[in-house]
Amino acid sequence: MVQAETSADVLVLGAGVSGLAAAASLSKAGLRVHVLEARDRIGGRVNTVRKPGWPVPIDLGAEFIQGRIPALLDLARSAQLPVVELSGARRRAAGGRLVHDDDVLRRVETLLRTTYARAAERDCSVADALDGTPGDPGLKDLVRTWIEGYDAAHTERMSLRALQRERVAEAHIDGTRIFRIVGGYDGIPHALASQIAPERGTVRLRTVVTEVRWEAGLVSVTTEDAHARIVRTFSGTRLVVALPIGVIRELRWLPSLPDKQAAVNGLEMGNVVKLAIAFKERFWERSFPDELAFLTTTGGPIRGFWTGYPLFAPVLIAWAGGPAADAMADLTLEQRADRALASLGDALHVPRSVVDEQVVAWEGHDWAADPFARGAYSYVRAGGMERQAELARPVANTLFFAGEATELHGYQATVHGALFTGQRAADEVLLSLR
Repeated sequence: MVQAETSADVLVLGAGVSGLAAAASLSKAGLRVHVLEARDRIGGRVNTVRKPGWPVPIDLGAEFIQGRIPALLDLARSAQLPVVELSGARRRAAGGRLVHDDDVLRRVETLLRTTYARAAERDCSVADALDGTPGDPGLKDLVRTWIEGYDAAHTERMSLRALQRERVAEAHIDGTRIFRIVGGYDGIPHALASQIAPERGTVRLRTVVTEVRWEAGLVSVTTEDAHARIVRTFSGTRLVVALPIGVIRELRWLPSLPDKQAAVNGLEMGNVVKLAIAFKERFWERSFPDELAFLTTTGGPIRGFWTGYPLFAPVLIAWAGGPAADAMADLTLEQRADRALASLGDALHVPRSVVDEQVVAWEGHDWAADPFARGAYSYVRAGGMERQAELARPVANTLFFAGEATELHGYQATVHGALFTGQRAADEVLLSLR
């Protein structure tokens, strides 16, 4: 069934943090805005789950506020969302022992600073830079593992300059400090959605974009209902594209955007396996003299676990990124949980039977298989810095691009990066209309 065309001043593709931030700014400026979202919820890669039997809300996507980000913290405060700072010990399972991770992290940072000197010569891959930097091979392996997990990246593909830019940006926001929204990260997209004036903006869920037709000053977007197969057309004078790069690749553009397609190819979507596991009790406390925050592992399928400390709940998050996540691409959720529980038992030197006896439930989401994400978050390929800048550039004062992948100041792959780019895209739209 085809429905009549619906018009607005600005169309926004994607109701993640970036798209909602853009829509909120534009509606405040008096523009009529339609936000088109393929999922049956807002938030994008922010996905908070609340289920009976779970003691706390579970964030299967973005979970942390990484650093002191006034824009996010102020938004949480205005929405009365309680925020806690993570504390507790960082431990590493190595050589049959559970050792403090702080010294290892300092050594990793020292080696990385030496490696960055090679970025002045050319934008090589992180792996090439490490290979050409003197240092302990074991420490280099730790650096590779750390980057694979944190950036969800393959070091032989990731840009050294982009990594350096990221680390410089983190220093400006006190990035070693980490915060969590107690009631779930979805409070942030809901707070942004509440700022969209009802008389000037709407969010259309289950609205899958299939085609974008455009010319200077005019855009027409064809969509299908995700369930009912109802075809709708939306028109506007401006379009904000706030979609993951994997989804942008699959859109049909008329006329085509070869520069944007080339720009997307300079970026990559990182893969992550993240599982939340609920237990009967916090049995891992017996292995540590202090309160555990993070536990990293080496060699196993799961590369890290973390607790909710300073919140006390019998829940652990299991994590693997980059190549370690890719290795589990074909596994079911149950098989991934099996790998996680085995890794946990190995790290704690606890028999698997003891671990299994404690398990209550697990949850996860396959972001790589999600047709509306195609991965967890983006990173820049070696030599791709200019292409990333091209992706962020407006087209004919008509098409504007947002989303964490378009953040050019080192906050890529973060929620605050998505927030910043949504606000930036809104400012570009308003400037074009003047």
